[in-house]
Amino acid sequence: MQRIRWIDGLRGIAIVLMVVFHFCFDLRYFGYVSWDVPNGSYWWPFRYLILTLFIFTMGMSLSLAHGKGIRWRKFGIRLGQLVLSAALITLVSLYMFPDTWIYFGILHYLALASVVGLIFVPVPLVAFGAGLVIFLLYGAGVIDQEWPFIYSEALTVDTEDLVPLFPWLAVTLLGVAAGAVATQIKLDQYLFWLPAWVEFSGRHGLIIYLVHQPIMFGGFYLVSSLL
Repeated sequence: MQRIRWIDGLRGIAIVLMVVFHFCFDLRYFGYVSWDVPNGSYWWPFRYLILTLFIFTMGMSLSLAHGKGIRWRKFGIRLGQLVLSAALITLVSLYMFPDTWIYFGILHYLALASVVGLIFVPVPLVAFGAGLVIFLLYGAGVIDQEWPFIYSEALTVDTEDLVPLFPWLAVTLLGVAAGAVATQIKLDQYLFWLPAWVEFSGRHGLIIYLVHQPIMFGGFYLVSSLL
């Protein structure tokens, strides 16, 4: 299947914003700035923007890749990469942040949501309706972001990264619905202004996600040690 440039572009923008966000986090962590990253009032919307881009484009990608029939081998390989990467993040976080380890971060979410989203690929209208219902129920307080973690004391601790099923599953399903529409629209021509390296980042988002923070964190640690 040929790459869709504008999807890579949107995902690449999310990757760039994520690197900027983590760079600012590292600056604060090593004491170079006093910014309240990630808990400050201006930082949460920044994080939500990044998550929305990642999760929405993931839903769209599911429709674009499997809308004409589920490509099980391709899906299985991608799911395996996400599961193994999520497990690696958990293990590393247990070592680095034993009191705030990551049990359901963005990669954990993407792995689970990709399975749920795949179910809705053949029925994009149902995906759209389900996404709206989740948003409405979440807004009304019927469902909240603590489910299903409330059933385990081990998963109610503070964590360095949490991407709950609700309301983010709604974003995935709306992305699935949008992907079905996007198959009829040629948008590559509208992203001609994006630098090639942004599209490259979108094509290799997972590996960049895994390596960028260890590289930056290690660099900050080395500079701090020398100073």
